[in-house]
Amino acid sequence: MDLMIWTYIFGGATAFGLIVGFFSVWNGRMTRRDLRQASEAGDRRTQELIERTGQRHTELLQRMGSHMEEMDRRHTELLQRMEGHVQEMDRRHTELLSEVLRRVS
Repeated sequence: MDLMIWTYIFGGATAFGLIVGFFSVWNGRMTRRDLRQASEAGDRRTQELIERTGQRHTELLQRMGSHMEEMDRRHTELLQRMEGHVQEMDRRHTELLSEVLRRVS
């Protein structure tokens, strides 16, 4: 009867070991698969974020370019108007100096 009990004990331990071994291998493979899928998904999301950021950067540069063109146009207009005002001030200054010299002489 002793041998029979030991047979049951070793048989049960063997069955338990096989089950635990099988599921540990299966769990390891599933874990690696899940980690690979998570890594691929993270890479994909990172790539999408980089692409969206690049697109936004390009749009921003285009808008800044159009704003710079508008600023250049306004600056040119302002300089032209200022040139006219400076010429008018120079003319008035010359007239005043002529008048002052005429009165002094």
